[in-house]
Amino acid sequence: MGRTTRMAALLAASAIIAAIGASSVATAGPVAGSSGKLPLLIGNCAKPKFKPANVILACGDASLGATNVVWSTWTRKKAVGAGTGQLNDCKPDCARGNTKTAPMQLRASRPRTCSNGRRIFTKLSYTWTSGSPVGNTPDSGSVPVGCKLANI
Repeated sequence: MGRTTRMAALLAASAIIAAIGASSVATAGPVAGSSGKLPLLIGNCAKPKFKPANVILACGDASLGATNVVWSTWTRKKAVGAGTGQLNDCKPDCARGNTKTAPMQLRASRPRTCSNGRRIFTKLSYTWTSGSPVGNTPDSGSVPVGCKLANI
């Protein structure tokens, strides 16, 4: 990959991260965070939050995520939410690809206690509720989002 292509990929990833992650404003409730309380979710690839409105599922390049997530369930064992899924079509390549959107459901599960005592969901599953907006991509999947992602 040439320098120009790498720079374009970096700029594209930065733009997607800014659109998805930087606008994520979490509201921390009094029951979020420590052991025995409601788990948090690492929605921006770095910092655990309570009910993040924006979630990045592909931390390597931010090519898959969801915005405007509304969480209908948030318990000690699982969290369920829905929002607008975003996926880079990578045409002609991922650096110059376009972001496609469609409705997406998210489900966080497998809470664990990290070394700092915080409870964190460690698995995040997604389902495109009306099918993936990009052909030849699965309608569902899951990613690890646990303590190691945030180095805690």
